[in-house]
Amino acid sequence: RLLLRQFKGDSYVYGVGVLPQVGAIAAAQGKRAVLVRNRFAGNSPHLDSIRHSLEQAGVDLYAEVEGAAPNAPREDLKRITDVIVDHEPDVLISFGGGSTIDCVKAAEVLRTLGGDIEEYFGTGMVAKKLEERKMQAGTPALREQARKPALLTPHVAIQTASSSGAHLTKYSNITDVHSGQKKLIVDLSIVPQRPLYDYAVSFEAPASLTADGALDGIAHALEVLYSAVGKPEYDLAAQIAEATIRLVVNYLPRVLDHPHDAEGREALGLATDLGGYAIMVGGTSGAHLTSFSLIDVMSHGRACGMLNPYYTVFFAPAVEQPLR
Repeated sequence: RLLLRQFKGDSYVYGVGVLPQVGAIAAAQGKRAVLVRNRFAGNSPHLDSIRHSLEQAGVDLYAEVEGAAPNAPREDLKRITDVIVDHEPDVLISFGGGSTIDCVKAAEVLRTLGGDIEEYFGTGMVAKKLEERKMQAGTPALREQARKPALLTPHVAIQTASSSGAHLTKYSNITDVHSGQKKLIVDLSIVPQRPLYDYAVSFEAPASLTADGALDGIAHALEVLYSAVGKPEYDLAAQIAEATIRLVVNYLPRVLDHPHDAEGREALGLATDLGGYAIMVGGTSGAHLTSFSLIDVMSHGRACGMLNPYYTVFFAPAVEQPLR
């Protein structure tokens, strides 16, 4: 928890039973909302809680739209973008796993800045375009363009699965399912302003999703630790990795045996949140890169879990310190 506070300060609301706070959080960002949400077993009460909380806080819910399928397909990105464009909300609320949150991040980029998603893959491309938009403001020849927002709409990202840490990070993965290629936006501009994770939402997660997500959390921490060798951020990466991996190793077997174990679910939530911190400190490496080509074979977390032992052996001569 100290590491998470160091990472996010007071902007991140997390724990068991925090979901009813979403209305007040959203109201501080705007009064016209679009909710992009996933449906899964046992989540109807949580959605009702979100709607009630928004209503109580005076937030008008202009539209609800189904979230994204696994790996955030481009088709889902277009569908979600169209709804956001039609309703012009002043706050976006996502309720789902990493794919839905990633799609909302990318959809808002397209709504505000236009163009094709290909323009924004890579590092810092969104910030570059936002800066260009600011510089255009006041240029007579571009008055119509300049009337469009120069900042992205605030995003309240409600995580539902202990896995990617998408609610905390600068990454958005979007997939072309026809070619089997996943591509990545990396940009501080797309970090959700107000993340929230009620770990109780994960109580109904099936064993496969729970295990895959925990493996993803380990992969984030482990790969960043390896890549930080010899760099100033190594000590912080080591702190995060030790906490993340210890939590998963100690609590994942317990949660698989007892899915409603509140302490265990909170531990896994904290672990994967710290995995999100890790990938804001440093970069992932071989397992994550290779997993992008395995989207039609297995889940992302499972791919990383399978690949990291092999990359560990490959990297071993250069990573003696983190291995010890």
